Formats: sequence, C-alpha cells, structure tokens
Amino acid sequence: MRIILSLFLILFASLPASSQEERKLLTSSNVQIEWKVTNRFRLFRDADAFRVHERAWQQYNIHVDQNRVAAEGRARFVNTTSVLGSEHVLNDRYISFSRILRRNYEHTGWAAKQIDSVCWSAKTRSHSACDGVENYVTPRFHEVEMKLKLRKPSNLITEHNCNWRIGDTAPITAPCDEAVTGLMPYPSGATISVNIEGEPAIATEAMVKDLLIVGLGDSFASGEGNPDVSVAMTGARRHNNLYPKREQNDAGGNAQWLDEPCHRSMYGHQLRAAMQIGIENPQIAVTFLGYSCSGASVDEGILGPQEYVDYVSNGDGSANAVKGGKRDTQLRWLLRELCAVKPEKDGGLWTCPGNNYRRNVDFLLLSVGGNDIGFSNLVAWATLRDSAAGKLASFFGATVSPKEFAANMKNKLPGAYAKLAKAIEMAVPLKGEDKAFDPSRVVLTAYPDILEDENGNVCAGGKDGEDEDGYAANQSLDLWQKWLVVTDKKIKAAHEQLAALHQRMGEIAGDHGWTFAARAYTDRAFRGHGFCAQNREKAKEPSEVLMIPCWGKAERPTQTCEGSWSGKERDWRPFNPESQNFPYALRQRWVRSFNDAYMIINKKVLDKSGQIDEKASGAVFTETTGAMHPSAEGHAAMADAILLDLRPVVDKVLGVEE
Repeated sequence: MRIILSLFLILFASLPASSQEERKLLTSSNVQIEWKVTNRFRLFRDADAFRVHERAWQQYNIHVDQNRVAAEGRARFVNTTSVLGSEHVLNDRYISFSRILRRNYEHTGWAAKQIDSVCWSAKTRSHSACDGVENYVTPRFHEVEMKLKLRKPSNLITEHNCNWRIGDTAPITAPCDEAVTGLMPYPSGATISVNIEGEPAIATEAMVKDLLIVGLGDSFASGEGNPDVSVAMTGARRHNNLYPKREQNDAGGNAQWLDEPCHRSMYGHQLRAAMQIGIENPQIAVTFLGYSCSGASVDEGILGPQEYVDYVSNGDGSANAVKGGKRDTQLRWLLRELCAVKPEKDGGLWTCPGNNYRRNVDFLLLSVGGNDIGFSNLVAWATLRDSAAGKLASFFGATVSPKEFAANMKNKLPGAYAKLAKAIEMAVPLKGEDKAFDPSRVVLTAYPDILEDENGNVCAGGKDGEDEDGYAANQSLDLWQKWLVVTDKKIKAAHEQLAALHQRMGEIAGDHGWTFAARAYTDRAFRGHGFCAQNREKAKEPSEVLMIPCWGKAERPTQTCEGSWSGKERDWRPFNPESQNFPYALRQRWVRSFNDAYMIINKKVLDKSGQIDEKASGAVFTETTGAMHPSAEGHAAMADAILLDLRPVVDKVLGVEE
C-alpha cells in the first residue's frame, strides 16, 4: 500500500500546474472576482435609493436593445439620452415605453419618495444628515458588493460556501453563487480575496475612486419649477369662483424642496448629471455638494448674499423679498463644508485659511450669467402687456428690453465672469495631475432655447387685436391675461438674444479656461419642447393641456375662465385639478409655463404670523414662481447634454482608456 501511495504522489506531483489547478474549485482560470460600489451617489443615505435610478437606467438600456438600435450608433444614442430615458422610466404615466396606463401611478414623482433619504439637512442647510458634514465630505469606507463570475459553465460552486475577505477583516461566509457586501477602506483600498475551505484564496486589488463634484449657480441649476413634492390642488374649492385652489391653503400646503429658500430640488440637472456618472461607473462613488439657488447671480448669490424667491407680506397688500444674511453665499456654503477650519475673507473674497481643505474638488458645475444681465427681466418685457402695468414694471426695473439685454451682455457679463473666475481660483481646490489649479474642471452650462413650439419654430403669439386665446403661448398665460400676452414681434425679439448670449458665454468661458458645456443650446436639446409646445395628437391628455383648469363652460375650447361666469352648466374643464393634475407626467413641453407653475408650485406670500396674504401673492406674481424654467424632463435633457462634454474628462481622471 505504501508503494502504491508513493507512486500516486509522484505521479500527481509530475502533473502540469494547469492540471493541478483544474482540480481546485476556485482558480483564476475558472472564476473571476467582480465588485462594485453599492451606493455610488452618496447624497443618498443608502443604496436602496440609488438602486431606483440604477435600475431605471438598466431598464432604459434594455428598451434601447429591444428597439434594435444600430450597433455603431448605440453608444452615441445612449450617451445622448440616458438621463432622459431614466426619467421616462421613473415618471411616465404609462408602463415604460408602452401605451398601457399604470394602475397605481405615483403622480407626485420619484423625488417625493426620496426626499427623506438624503444627506442634506433642511434644518441646518448643510450635508450633515449622514453622521455629520466631515463624514459626508471625506468618507472612510464605501460599501461594495462582491461576487464570482464563472469563466466556464459549471454548477460546482453552487454546492459550496465561500469565505470572502476585504484586507485583514474577518471573513464573510456565504454560498459561492451569491453576492456579499463589505466595507472597502477609502482612500487606501484593499485586497479582495475569496476561497473555499481547504483551498488557497484567489484575490484582486480594489480601490474606490470617489469623485467630489460641486454644483453652483442659478435657478436653471437648482431645479426651479420642479419641487420635490408638488403642491396639491382641490376640486372642491375655487379661487375667484373659477380657478383651482390649493388643497391646504396655508403655510403647510406649500410645495416642498430639498432646500426651501433656494428652491433646490433633486430634479436639477447638476444633481442628475453627477448621479449619472455614478450610475455608469460601477467602481467609483460620487460625493455631490450642491448649492445652486434660484435667483442667484455672480455678485448676489455666489459671491455675496442674495434676495430669495420667497416673499414676506408687509400687511398692506405689498410684500418684500426675503434676503439672505451676509454669509449666505454659495462659495461660503461650500467652504463651510469643504474647509477644515473656519472660512475667512481675503480681499473681499472667501478663502480657506492655510488651504486647509478636507479634500480636493474634481469638478465644479456652474450655471450663471442669466440673472446678471436680466434674463428674467427680458421674459417680463416679452410677456407684459403694453399697459400701465407694463410701464410700472419697467419703471421699477422689472423689465429689460432686447437692446438693454444686449448692452448688459457686452458691458456686465465679462466683468462678472472675471470676478467669479478669480474667486473660484482662490476658494476651490480644483487640482489637475500636476497639482496646480485646473480651470478646465469648471464646467459652465449653456442655457437651452426655451421659446420654441413642437415644430421647432419660435412660439407664435399673433398681433395686437387678434384672437389671443387661439395661440398656444397665450393659452399658457390665461390666468394672467389682463397683464400678460405673447405677440410675434416681442417673442421674436427676445428669441434673437438667446443666440447672442450663448456665443458670448462661450467666448468668455474660453478666456478663463473653463469647459463650456454648449450642447444644451448647440445641439438644440429643447427643439420642439419649448413652453408653448404641445402634442396635438394627445391634446386632451391633462399633461398636454396648456390651459389652466376652469370651473364652468365656454363658447370656445380655448376660451379662458373669464368667459365662464354666466354658464348654467358647471364643471371643471378641461380636466379635474384634484384627480388629473400630473406634475411629472411626460409631456411635449419641457418648460414650465405660467399655468404649470400655478398648478405645481403655487407659491403664496406669508405674513409674519405664517398666514397667507392672497392680495400680496397676486401683487408680486408669486403664484407663477418657477415659470419659464425646465421641467423634470428638461433638466434630464440638460444633464444628458452636459455629460457629452463631461464624460471624456471624467474618463481621463479615472484613467479609462478610449
């Protein structure tokens, strides 16, 4: 027996190494270790919230494949439509990519279910809700999911347990065909190893790359027009006996925002672009610091305090805008969290003393310039009637003519951007490979063209004296028809300034070495989706209706509520505001109209005791807050446009080969 055993051992030892390897259950030749970060967008507290968006993207990719997009064009198509495709999966009233209505459609939108799952604290207005600001900005670990991938078809490992280790940690034992999770140290990384009892381990080196992305800017970045939780309307009570009224017409009935004073929500394109980077890269994480604020400009908002979009009543039917304190500036908000010591001013600009930063910033997403030169005032000029109200608004500086807007572009915008460039270089540690400040990591976003109809033409408004309510643009203004109207002459004059603004922004961004994400405009991302756009084939669907619901009947389908006072037959038209108001359902227009703003945000002015002042609300047009801003679909399309310029730079930072 001893002789036989010795001969067997000699024969086994003489076998090639590959033959010995094949006798083991786990070898580098028959299995591969795969791992990914479970929560790759750290604004969410846990992976479950992130997986909602990851699954939506995966579902969209399946849809693309089922529609047999040509292989040579697939990557380009998906890169151009990923965020928008995910938005369609998440918020469509129909089962994704079908014409079958969902039985349990959540009309409030996906953000309403996730607003309580974030690391932003509305109370402290900081990223402190996940074990403090420092732990959010500088993670110590990332949870990773690990599993085995078979290189060759085999059922053997299903019968065994595997022992997984991350570095020197205690083993995690689970069936070999199941995924396990563990904590990966950051930034050092560690070895992931796995073995079956009695066999040597196989291993791979793993290190998570955590990208820190900052978002600064104005209402086009904050998500204005798209609250995380929209206002609820009622069909039982009416405003002026004609129009829908808020279900809870007090302070508690307001729409809810991630950040209330700034009207910042999770629908903003900066947040969506940052999250998409995490979705597409399994072995990275994204830490996002967003501070964009509705109404912000360079001097008033980013560098200095601003007036918010909220108002407080004076008790006499008038109201004043709520003003931020002297430290309520976006750069200081950033430094308060990024700097390990108390920020200080140097030459009037915020800095981090001793450059004592908790970590470097990888990318700064920026949307600003429109408020500096009066974009909203140009919109006011284009829509206000030539009447006493219009003249009064002009007197108080509420309107800017195209000529004045062009002059501001020439005289104000270069100086504002130059001041901002200096402030960013002093305050934000944007370091390149050579450890020097890298201005190309500042990504300035272009403004889209929001004044087109469904055919890609400038919104039509007719001429003075014509049947105004026959035009789509004016149907979207019908509650305010006494003050607002769209005419061909004015809307075209305003539209011409958009091209000039785009060109000027690109030139100045180039002067400072910034990356100009121009595709939201140059690729006509909003072509056919401006504020007056409507899918005529679905014109009766509530989401496609341009008019605001009215109580009563009228002689013409497009007639406004004023004509329905004397109607004998009473009912809501064209839809019930309580049961058919779908703020985030898909629609042709990707821009919030004035009517949309009323039905989705309906911001009211409060007095000092917290009660609503209806007269003041009407006097300062707060019920239209959010009008002429991108919808959730519009922000998704803007995120896709930005990513076309951002992905190549991200790949370079991650070391991804083309």
